Amino acid sequence: MDVIEHAGIKFRRYPNSKRRADRVYYTPGQADRKRGVKRLHEEIWQAAHGPIPPGGHIHHKDDDPLNNSLDNLEWLPVADHMRHHHAGVCSDRKRENLDAIRPLTKKWHASPEGLDWHRQHGHETYEQMTTHELVCEQCAKPFVQKALQASYARFCSNACKSAWRRATGADDIDRTCESCGAMFRINRYKKTKTCSRVCAGRAISRAKTSSQVAGPRSEP
Repeated sequence: MDVIEHAGIKFRRYPNSKRRADRVYYTPGQADRKRGVKRLHEEIWQAAHGPIPPGGHIHHKDDDPLNNSLDNLEWLPVADHMRHHHAGVCSDRKRENLDAIRPLTKKWHASPEGLDWHRQHGHETYEQMTTHELVCEQCAKPFVQKALQASYARFCSNACKSAWRRATGADDIDRTCESCGAMFRINRYKKTKTCSRVCAGRAISRAKTSSQVAGPRSEP
């Protein structure tokens, strides 16, 4: 175990751990984590720049997670950070490693330690969220939403979202009537196969006639 003290707090790293995060990052103890202390590189960046902006990670510029010098740390949006570390095609070696560790990660996430981490992470994420006041595009009523980044929510509920899609025809498609061959507009999720009740009646009549002409099936 490797220990570094920063701002009166001890951060530990476990070089022989099976988890990469424990091998390369200095992490505070459980009691410090519960009161909001983050990993060493994040605390160093925060001491100089203030709270970490939502929607981003603190990145090591030289890709060396052990180099926690302030000039080696920068804030990057989550997407940019992930793109940087996962650029290129996944190699066979990386794919084999992922296949090998997948069962282990599943076991860890379900362990007491993993569940505690998820609780803490969820709490920290919630604390970083900000409240956004919005207006529903369907019912025009104001509503609030908490999110890490600027919220672009358009509806106050799934009911209003569905009502808007029905009203605007967002899910409508052109379908050919099985009876008269004419094109008609219909919601893609409906099973209607004819353009009108008249055509539907004709389709049913033809089906009955065909059934009667075919007669009962004889046993082989």
